[in-house]
Amino acid sequence: MPKWLELSVHAHPEAVDAIAEVFRAHGTGGVAIEQPVRGDEEGERAPIFEGMPLIKGYVPLTADAAEKERRIEEALWHLQAFDLSPLGPLQRREIDEEDWANAWKEHFHPLKVGRVVIKPSWRDWTPAPDELVVELDPGMAFGTGQHPTTRLTLAALQDRVRPGTSVLDLGTGSGILAIAAAKLGATVTALDIGEVAVDVARRNVRENGLSDRIRVDRGSIDAVRGCRFRLILANIIASVLIDLARDLADALETDGLLLASGIIEERAGPVREAFVGAGLAIEDEVSDGDWRLIAARRPR
Repeated sequence: MPKWLELSVHAHPEAVDAIAEVFRAHGTGGVAIEQPVRGDEEGERAPIFEGMPLIKGYVPLTADAAEKERRIEEALWHLQAFDLSPLGPLQRREIDEEDWANAWKEHFHPLKVGRVVIKPSWRDWTPAPDELVVELDPGMAFGTGQHPTTRLTLAALQDRVRPGTSVLDLGTGSGILAIAAAKLGATVTALDIGEVAVDVARRNVRENGLSDRIRVDRGSIDAVRGCRFRLILANIIASVLIDLARDLADALETDGLLLASGIIEERAGPVREAFVGAGLAIEDEVSDGDWRLIAARRPR
């Protein structure tokens, strides 16, 4: 059974983006952002977040794990030196993949966002006639619907997806957004750079009976270079959105729309500037606590 080193640190919301970038840049096998949450077992109300976010990175326990941990610890020290909001100590623990994937399941309940219900595969739910149920087992991949960035995107895509809409889900994680879009009638290309996420997303796509509507591949935006999409979903951190702004714009059809989330409030300005610099027009911006979703359109 695969074993992983979990590295985690508590931080103020304004530091989340920088810490996630540190984990990503130094080769973790995935990044998760968690907050203490008081959930709603009936699925009707959004979870209430309490306390400071916990940012986690996962490193496969291979020969270079200790070196990756050292580089991450050093990079976090440098963040502190530049007066970033205080960070907690870097915590570490070794975990089995199966133990990690099962430990939190008792806290994951169905969540309704608009017409879409995110239903953990181990929970029961009797859908109303107008509800679209996404069966989900996130495993070690990001994307349960509980985080504000995912909820923002789930809500926004429901107003924009029509039968036949071509969608790119960049950074698909568990496949939650891709599956929701396909349930609304879209044809979806779902990409993630993480091998674990790709495996989890493919499994969830199969369990929802959508293998004919969703293609899941490993890679980033360059994997679809030359393709054009009516709608792009990008629930990823602000620094990556900024770096990929021109590529995202190029991947949109004329009059196509980008829904970009994963943006902490303090980073919304630079993301808007990058999108405008890439030739996109900011159409809308919505928030959930400290998190933002920016909708940007490629002009006619």
